[in-house]
Amino acid sequence: MPQTSVVVPTYNSIRTIESCLKSLENQTTECEIIVIDRCSKDGTLDVANSHKTTVIVSDAHRSEARNLGIAKSRSEVVISLDSDMSVPPTMVEECEAKIGAYDALVIPEVSIGRGFWAECRALERRSNIGNGLVEAARCFRRTALVSIGCYNSQLEAGEDWDLQNRAKRNRLRIGRTFSPIIHDEGKLALGEIVRKKYAYGKTIRSYLALNPVVGVRQISPISRILVPGIRLASKDPIRGSGIIFMKTAEFLAVGLGHLGGTIANGEP
Repeated sequence: MPQTSVVVPTYNSIRTIESCLKSLENQTTECEIIVIDRCSKDGTLDVANSHKTTVIVSDAHRSEARNLGIAKSRSEVVISLDSDMSVPPTMVEECEAKIGAYDALVIPEVSIGRGFWAECRALERRSNIGNGLVEAARCFRRTALVSIGCYNSQLEAGEDWDLQNRAKRNRLRIGRTFSPIIHDEGKLALGEIVRKKYAYGKTIRSYLALNPVVGVRQISPISRILVPGIRLASKDPIRGSGIIFMKTAEFLAVGLGHLGGTIANGEP
């Protein structure tokens, strides 16, 4: 049995799922690949079934889907990836080598994509490497992950941060890898960014209710927009200014989504 299981939730992921699964099959050490598909309509399921994967079809959303994959796995190490991510060939081997000294590992994330906004996102992600407020562990010793309750299935936004916060509160030993995850943003459009953040805003209050102190710091416009934006703009004026504009639009979209969700639920 492989020492590591990689859990990949999917939903209409035809653009990226092939690259994701190929990168896992091409690892220097074998890993178990578990795909949890939310009834995709675009051929994602066919692609997943054409690879050496265990496929679970469920209408579960991302957090619950990850938990289904974790429950299905029997490996000592569990890594959670999104379907638009791929990893270098030595990623699993590095995680297995380092997890012996830790309970969890943060895997740095870099972005690739096409267009100006994708370039801004790539610069932003590079600037966040090593930022404890932004990064969250994706690789866990299975027993440690189960001991803190895995992912909160009630969260649709901030579930990675919530798991990281619980890992810290439970004093799990958290290390990090050298090799990064590659996040394929595709051709990133500002309208799509705003739409996603508006949707996150509708559910982010659930995360903030569970993590009020650190949550406010994580979404603060000062720590997430103003300070890093000025620093990046001084080095790369065009893309740095683009990041300030993009993050401001995201912040406003999250705020409007939060307000809309609050009104829809009849909350004060």
